[in-house]
Amino acid sequence: MIPSKTHIRWLIKWTLGLVLAICILLGILMIYVVSQFRGDNNVILSDPSEAKIVSKDNRGGECAIVFGAAVHKGSVAGPGIIRRVETAGDLYNEGRVQTIIFTGGKGSEIHDSEALVMKRVAMRLGVDSEDIILEDQAKSTWENLLFTKNLIGECSSVVGISDRYHLARIKYLAYIQEWGNIRTLPAERVPGPLFELKAVAREALGLIYYTVYELIPTLI
Repeated sequence: MIPSKTHIRWLIKWTLGLVLAICILLGILMIYVVSQFRGDNNVILSDPSEAKIVSKDNRGGECAIVFGAAVHKGSVAGPGIIRRVETAGDLYNEGRVQTIIFTGGKGSEIHDSEALVMKRVAMRLGVDSEDIILEDQAKSTWENLLFTKNLIGECSSVVGISDRYHLARIKYLAYIQEWGNIRTLPAERVPGPLFELKAVAREALGLIYYTVYELIPTLI
């Protein structure tokens, strides 16, 4: 059967409508991602003078989870790692967090894990190795959260630190995984505008992916 002109017009109309709907949805989600750039406005970390005393054998107090980023050739920390670890290191040196959990596995077998690379950066910034916990198996934000969930038993509270474009996904996936109250905090330094624009679009697509991933089992 050869499609008629009416059928072709109908197909074009619905195809354009679908594309428009997807573009609108993506735009809305990009706006949402940007709206989360500041993280949780109510993040109040421990005042150094009131911070709980935590023994080296019993990690805890205020904990920060730092999410991994790209590791470059020679296991050199990429700019994303530098930005995120610097913020965590500043909070640690100010006495506002007492334990730092670095999460991120290997992007390549020839490189060290993101977690290990972050630890090296943190130690250069003055973070005591005994106050660091490594999670070096995760290969996605979903696994970052899943694999660190059992590492926070002694933490009085938890704040997730990453680049600001990443915070919406962290918050959303933590909600799906029923993490409870995990706060988010952006890295103080930000990437370039072009890189960040691409990252925001990618994060919007990621939210769609994880929504579908979560809904499919309930619809089958």
